[in-house]
Amino acid sequence: MEPKKVITYTAGHASVRKQLLLFWTFFIIGAFTIGGGYAMILMMKRYLVDQYHWLEDEEFYDMLAISQVTPGPIAVNMATFVGYTQSGVLGSVVATLGVSIPAVAVIIVIAVFFPGFKDNVWVQRFFAGVIVGVVAQIATIVLDLGKRQKWTVVSAVVCAASLGILFFVHQVSPIWLILGGGLVGITVEAVKRPGTAPAAGKSAS
Repeated sequence: MEPKKVITYTAGHASVRKQLLLFWTFFIIGAFTIGGGYAMILMMKRYLVDQYHWLEDEEFYDMLAISQVTPGPIAVNMATFVGYTQSGVLGSVVATLGVSIPAVAVIIVIAVFFPGFKDNVWVQRFFAGVIVGVVAQIATIVLDLGKRQKWTVVSAVVCAASLGILFFVHQVSPIWLILGGGLVGITVEAVKRPGTAPAAGKSAS
């Protein structure tokens, strides 16, 4: 079996133009994606992988996985990680500010003005349409992640069990599902390892 490629991330020092581009890219992502971090993934992939080639496909999904398991919003975590790979600590700060400023500004505007027109029929229709668009974006990401997953019997069982729990046991926190999936992965690897150790020792001798 071909060994998996090891990806290393090296923070560089970028020009002022690159810093501004980092800020503007994540500002656009933060301003024009509605529906939270998962809805942002499609736009982030198009900018970071397809347009600017800052990341390869595999790197992007590695960072996405890290962003999901680390505390904080996915979009902010991704901005911090990508900014660091492109321009070190300053790049992290610039990219994180870029993705955060639109959300903070919108929340302030909503807090000030939304109570006055939340019952407006046009506003309600707008948000009804937005929700449909968000569902489509998230569905696209789910399908893409599903195609990239290396499915095994164990991973399929874990996925099916997690879906069943989320649908029928609403009191269960998703945190427990994430931790449970991680424990299953560790357990499966621990069970496999004793079987491969003798072969490794034999080849070394």
